Amino acid sequence: DGFAQVIPEHKYRVVELLQNKGLLVGMTGDGVNDAPALKKANVGIAVHGCTDAARSASDIVLLAPGLSTIVDGIVTSRAIFQRMRSYALYRITSTIHFLIFFFIVTMAFKWQMRPILLIFIAVLNDAATLVISVDNAQISRRPDKWRIGQLITLSFILAICITIMSFAHFFIARDVFNFPMNIYADENDDNVDRRLETVMYLHISSCPHFVIFSTRLSGFFWENLPSWTFTIAILGTQIFAMFISIYHVPKITYAIGWGWGVSIIAVSLAYFMVLDVVKVFVIRSWSFELTAKLWPSKARKDKLAKRRADAIVNARIHTNLEKVKKVSRALFAAALLERAAGQATEH
Repeated sequence: DGFAQVIPEHKYRVVELLQNKGLLVGMTGDGVNDAPALKKANVGIAVHGCTDAARSASDIVLLAPGLSTIVDGIVTSRAIFQRMRSYALYRITSTIHFLIFFFIVTMAFKWQMRPILLIFIAVLNDAATLVISVDNAQISRRPDKWRIGQLITLSFILAICITIMSFAHFFIARDVFNFPMNIYADENDDNVDRRLETVMYLHISSCPHFVIFSTRLSGFFWENLPSWTFTIAILGTQIFAMFISIYHVPKITYAIGWGWGVSIIAVSLAYFMVLDVVKVFVIRSWSFELTAKLWPSKARKDKLAKRRADAIVNARIHTNLEKVKKVSRALFAAALLERAAGQATEH
């Protein structure tokens, strides 16, 4: 839709009406008459060569001619948002998993992991996630916004799933393969059998870390493949963790062999694909109505009621428009038939 022969008041009014519909409005202008609308808009953009009045009323001033800079800015900002959201979801998920697992295993079983391995987990995983800044971010088609309720809920769900897998590794290694817990062993004694600790180190290092391949976008992980730099950094750190677990490193790890090392990495890779399905299901099932039910507040309830009322009105309008279209088609067809009959009578 377009508007022609408008005055400054009309521009301001158009912006105001669009905002009243709940839309985020951007406005471009270069003259004094555009200043009120630029000030009213959510994002006022003064183009190259604008007046001082337009520049002072705007949020963004373009220094290059043309409007392509706006597109570049939107693409860049949405890529940054997606990377921030990806990192936030991954970091919250891994932190919740870390706290839940170690709290339960320490309080219930008196088992602890040595600080040196915890430091290895933190350093390797944080070093790898730095390359998220060069990842191939998926650019959304619509404006982005933080959905904190969805972010926290999804993080808890993924963290609980990872915690279940962590306890599965712990109990299988301890009860099925009879790896000793060595609760009271000397931390500096290299002769102590620490295979259980090494198994849990490799699992906790790899399983939550591979989830970042899923959290980097809202859809399935194969819809937008990560960059090679990102992939190599993530896999490289976990291959390093696998090798120091397979082979004995004095004062750090106890050798668990190729079977355990490769199996843990393979399970972690397969499990992130399962978690990816869980993530997509949660995101696609999420709605504002669900948010209003989980975290009810007066503002959310009023907004939900307004949305439902607007939906009813829009449905009625759509139904009436369809009826008008049918009547118009029938009248048009009748007019054509009448014209054809008149022409036949003349002949």
